[in-house]
Amino acid sequence: MSAAATQRVAIVGGGAAGAVAAAHLLREPRRRGTLEIELIDRTGTFGAGVAYGTEDPLHLLNVPAVRMGAVHGRPEHFHEWLTERGDDVPEEAFLPRGLYATYLRDLLARAEREATDARLRRRAGEVATIAELAGPAVAPLELTFADGERLAADRVVLALGPLGGGDPIRVPPELKESGVYVADPWASGALEEARRARAVLIVGTGLSMVDVALSLGQAEDGPRIRAVSRHGLVPRRHRRDLTNLRRFHIPTESGELDPVVGAVFAQICRVSQQGDDWRDVIDSMRPGSPQLWRSLNLADKERFLGEFQRLWDVHRFRMAPDVADRFEDLEASGRLVTEANSIVSVEPHGARARVFLRTPGSHDLDTVEVDRVINCSGAGCDLRRQAPPVLAGLLAAGRARADQLGLGLDVAEDGGVIDAEGVESDRLFVVGSLRKGVEWEAIGITEIRDHSGAIARRIVKTGETEEVPLPTEIRPAVASAPTEWEAA
Repeated sequence: MSAAATQRVAIVGGGAAGAVAAAHLLREPRRRGTLEIELIDRTGTFGAGVAYGTEDPLHLLNVPAVRMGAVHGRPEHFHEWLTERGDDVPEEAFLPRGLYATYLRDLLARAEREATDARLRRRAGEVATIAELAGPAVAPLELTFADGERLAADRVVLALGPLGGGDPIRVPPELKESGVYVADPWASGALEEARRARAVLIVGTGLSMVDVALSLGQAEDGPRIRAVSRHGLVPRRHRRDLTNLRRFHIPTESGELDPVVGAVFAQICRVSQQGDDWRDVIDSMRPGSPQLWRSLNLADKERFLGEFQRLWDVHRFRMAPDVADRFEDLEASGRLVTEANSIVSVEPHGARARVFLRTPGSHDLDTVEVDRVINCSGAGCDLRRQAPPVLAGLLAAGRARADQLGLGLDVAEDGGVIDAEGVESDRLFVVGSLRKGVEWEAIGITEIRDHSGAIARRIVKTGETEEVPLPTEIRPAVASAPTEWEAA
């Protein structure tokens, strides 16, 4: 590869995962050659995504500041950034998510300023297909946007975030058209009318529900809120002090779940005797969770999803202490009720909605009338049914395959996409939540920074050892015919 050779990397998704991936590519040392990075986001907003796009100061991170660094190998980087700004913040503080978005944008901007032989371009647009070009193409990959424009790239990093969950229940079109049903509480202005409502039903009882309940509960004359899910479990609270992280042995040789569960409960008993609690054990498991998950056989992974997932989630994804205090205040005031209920159906009722609920184990229906029904059921969990077009095209062409559980894409340990024949790609990579089915822990900044660091090292190293032709700019026509690596 000549000193003037240029490698172009397209990052599809400009939220937290995409921004962190771009920052690591910019920061990765290069011995020769130049790097062009195209950071592409459907909405044209970079660095925040859904997770950190909120401007509500009541929405806090659920990880302490000292562990939220977005630089591989430097978990304390976020806290260092705060100190540089003159913010005297305790290490164990749980800070507003909007502030974290500022940090991510600054991290990316700083990496861009300090980069040598690397250039970042931000582009608003939706990638519809990714094709492999045949013959003597300028670059091996071509991205086609929804508006018809095309972009040549040597490598692509998929940083798309969680799958869209869709509606958890069948919703009559009239309720959607009237706004009585809120499909996406994070859409701009989605909660404005709900704040003025008398009664609101929230579908789901996870952290998204907690955020929405806090937003709606700010005003004393806000709505009465009823949150339901099949299990009725809500996230537990964090301690105010940092958890103690310590390694402990988890038997993985058999590939079975029972020895793992036994080891975890035994460790909880041990740390409890030493003055700590279960939180220390759950947090200590996080670094080794990808390897642990890979070691389990498929039957026991499926068993975990059916028997243990929700119990794990409410202990793993916890409320910040101040969030938990406000949440409990809402409950104590009678303005918020959470319960185990299944939604049988929902129908229009004048300007409101009538919802039919059934308590587990009961045949009786409970009927409620509300002004708004808000979907907080979480991300999707079935790639085969919920894949966006760009992923559906890769799956249809056999250039990618779903993981065994169908939660996301099948990937190698360093993030390379595995195709239908089981071959790992050296052109397509995945950062973030689409790796959940393979690694389980995949959605947090801890994992995203590790994914990004490993992929950046591989891309730069590979680019330095191969002849990479100079890519062209975005162009209106195809330079050479693509193979069938597109959605039908």
